[in-house]
Amino acid sequence: MVINMRTIIFCLLGFIFVSIFGTISHFFYFWSGKNKVIGILFPANESTWEHLKLSIFPTLIYFLVGFIAINNNNYIFSFFTTLVVPIILIPLIFYSYTYFTKKSILIVDILIFYLTIFLAFLICYFILNFSSLNNIINFISIIGILFIIICYLTFTLFPPKIFLFKDPITGNYGLIK
Repeated sequence: MVINMRTIIFCLLGFIFVSIFGTISHFFYFWSGKNKVIGILFPANESTWEHLKLSIFPTLIYFLVGFIAINNNNYIFSFFTTLVVPIILIPLIFYSYTYFTKKSILIVDILIFYLTIFLAFLICYFILNFSSLNNIINFISIIGILFIIICYLTFTLFPPKIFLFKDPITGNYGLIK
């Protein structure tokens, strides 16, 4: 595999952008005076689902802007994968470790966020360096991205009443009023 500096820089900047923007966005809803639009885009409570938004919106922004810098047939699939990795790994790691500890540990939660973002962009790097993938993979990736966006925009307003969406502090679901 040939080392592509443009791809390395793209992925490194992506990791930095999503990490910083995601961290700061944790507070946007409360800083906005609990604005509903801000609450749809950024975490509106302390549920696991809402914390997934820390990676989703920054990743969406980064990849929508980043297509200018990267001309690659695997871009859409790498975009989809970079969205999906934290969505899968954050709850998996969080609920695994809290099963044993019986409680959430803030520093571990923060490290999980950064680790999953790092892994997402590491996988992104490898996908961008694969041979061109079949166009059907890009088509399926577009459908996957759209599905994530629809869920992302919908589940804050209409959260399913399951553990993933329950705020452990208030016991409520969705937007805090």
